[in-house]
Amino acid sequence: MKRTKITAMLMAVILAAGAFAGCGAKSAKKDDNSEEVAVETVDTEAGNTENISTENGAVEHEIEATESETETSIFSKVKNYRFSFSSGAGAWCTELMILPDGSFSGLYNDSDMGDTGKDYPDGTRYHCDFHGKFTIPVAKDDHTYQFEIDSIQYDDKPGTEEIMDSVKYIYTDAYGLDGAKEIYLYLPDKPVADLPEEYLGWVNDLELSGDAGAVLGTYGLYNAAAGEGFSSVFIDENADIDAELAALEEEAQQMNDRLQSGELAQLEMNRLSGEIFQLWDDGLNSLWSRLKEKLDADVMEELTKEEREWIQWKDQEVQAAGKEMEGGSMQPLLENDKAAELTRKRVYELAERLKSE
Repeated sequence: MKRTKITAMLMAVILAAGAFAGCGAKSAKKDDNSEEVAVETVDTEAGNTENISTENGAVEHEIEATESETETSIFSKVKNYRFSFSSGAGAWCTELMILPDGSFSGLYNDSDMGDTGKDYPDGTRYHCDFHGKFTIPVAKDDHTYQFEIDSIQYDDKPGTEEIMDSVKYIYTDAYGLDGAKEIYLYLPDKPVADLPEEYLGWVNDLELSGDAGAVLGTYGLYNAAAGEGFSSVFIDENADIDAELAALEEEAQQMNDRLQSGELAQLEMNRLSGEIFQLWDDGLNSLWSRLKEKLDADVMEELTKEEREWIQWKDQEVQAAGKEMEGGSMQPLLENDKAAELTRKRVYELAERLKSE
């Protein structure tokens, strides 16, 4: 680090006057990085002393802060990207978004429609809503940053369960972040040849993975301990929401066509109707996660209160819909149909709320 010009001059004066007692003294110390920090004590004409510092320590702190800010700012580049870790077939999925300060939030969903019981005839779902913060990222090369999970919290304690809407919910930890010690963020243009095989095994959109010159086309996350990889898609705000709704409608229509085909037994119809409800419920959860990221805490608290009231009302409507065939084989079908209908409407309400923010 450079010393100031005044310090150099003062040192020369002090050395020249060293034979005269009481004219001056020099003390020096070294900081943690072994950079010398000199402090000059000089007598003034009035007999008082002045301390003039090179301020190397202060400059160094400024440099450290700048470096930290630069490292953390890599997260600002991915704030509009949604990271997904999934089976590829839609059976289960973990979604994650990262804010510029390194905080993150997301959700995990999986289902087992064959795991049923007296109180949960519509199957079992595994779920978690989570949020936390990553440590400051460290650059490993031009296209790779490494960091760790500093903290992570869950809205529902992993390992607990409850029954809602004739479905058993088992709350879990965040699949894809499990056991994470080192997490890597891959930047676009990262050579595919330099990516771990385990990561490539999870990311299915690398059409040129066999090409020696292929590069990553978007951002990626890799949990090295578990060998699990997240792909990412850019979130184009309102346009993206409309596209998601259109995709949900198309998939729901295909499932409804099959439901109305007359080719299914009653038990199969019951299960398929439950899957239609889950389709819309997954859409609702995805929107809810993004609202949590965008809304202020007090506004989100009010919306959460509203959502709880809506859930209670929906449950009452679903139960009423099944009363007509209570105890019969069609009761689950009627309840699932009503749950899907009401959840679909709620999805559009929350989508409009998200677009307005």
